[in-house]
Amino acid sequence: MLITPSLLHVKTHTGRGRQEPAVPLRPVGVDTGFMVDGMTAEQVLARLDVPVLPQGPEMTEWHCIRLDHAAMADRGEWPDLLDALLFADQDRTMASGGQRVAPLISEGIRASFDAAIARKDLAAAAKELVRFEAVFEMNPESYVAAHLLAQVQVDLGIAKRSMASNGQLSRDLWAESAAHFDAAEELLDAFDPIEEMSPLLAATRYKSVCGIEDGAALCRDWYEDWVDLDPEDANAHAAHALHMLPDWFGSLAAFEKAARKAASMTHAATGDAAYTIFHMTACKHLGDMLPTLDLIRFLNGLADYLAATGCQHRANMAANLLTHMVRDYRMVGPTAAYQLTKVRAALSDVLWNRLHEVHMDRWDHGADSLAFALSEVFGPALKRGARICRRGTGLGTRVPRT
Repeated sequence: MLITPSLLHVKTHTGRGRQEPAVPLRPVGVDTGFMVDGMTAEQVLARLDVPVLPQGPEMTEWHCIRLDHAAMADRGEWPDLLDALLFADQDRTMASGGQRVAPLISEGIRASFDAAIARKDLAAAAKELVRFEAVFEMNPESYVAAHLLAQVQVDLGIAKRSMASNGQLSRDLWAESAAHFDAAEELLDAFDPIEEMSPLLAATRYKSVCGIEDGAALCRDWYEDWVDLDPEDANAHAAHALHMLPDWFGSLAAFEKAARKAASMTHAATGDAAYTIFHMTACKHLGDMLPTLDLIRFLNGLADYLAATGCQHRANMAANLLTHMVRDYRMVGPTAAYQLTKVRAALSDVLWNRLHEVHMDRWDHGADSLAFALSEVFGPALKRGARICRRGTGLGTRVPRT
């Protein structure tokens, strides 16, 4: 499936004329840590002559895959849907940005159910559950039909548990939640992910650990099964990283041990990327890097993570993360001088060699952090009047002729 996203919202500058930017780059200056040295953020951003998109084409492609299969589910095209899901799973088909296609198809098929859960409409979610029960009854030998039903049971169990409040309602919802997890566990017991060679089944089984009795004991083994089946899937590492944090089944020491083990298990396929994915996930969840972080290994793994796809989605994610780390180490002061030097070098590598279009939805502080990143790497050239343009696979500077 080849999807060409619309380029109507691309900001471009050319020597003969300019298109008005569809993404206004307006810094707001809320976070003083992103202050630009010697120039204003507006001046830095005005020198940027590369595409600026509100959302990258990778995200557009994922959304289109979901929409296509949601429409097929609405039309009841179940034989074709199950065939497509089975093929994508067995083939390990990858969309742009390193995202597996099979989970995207599954999300599209379950879109109406997910929408009901999002608006906390348990009655509508229950109707969707009946629909997936009927699909499985018609296809009892299909492990992808079992996956769809089990995933709905798990997600409904998680939703009811999170909605539970004090009192009788809480006890009722908790009991219903447990029943959903039990149903998913019974269903998945009949289909072994290793025998089926199915990362999709392995992922669904792993996601049930938060609601079953032996989840803490099983999550490590089930994670390893998932990784054995698809060592290049970053989602496996991200899911396990959350469960290795102290508020689930782990501790700080256990988390670091698990991150290193994950990198060792998948080193032949993805280098140290798994270690980096663990710590990126923890940072996103907790708001800061863990004190156990091995910075050099993290930066090496980040390079491996980027090299795995060579896409702009990951390049923007990495640039945003490194920009935050530069700000944080700069604010610490002289005691973090070594760390600041290493992270600035990594940010420079990403901007010079990997990033050549900006996806604003990947930048947590929008234009402020983007301007800060550009000034950190290209500041001296910008002060001499240079503009930032694409050069090779990354960015570079040029001084306009007078």
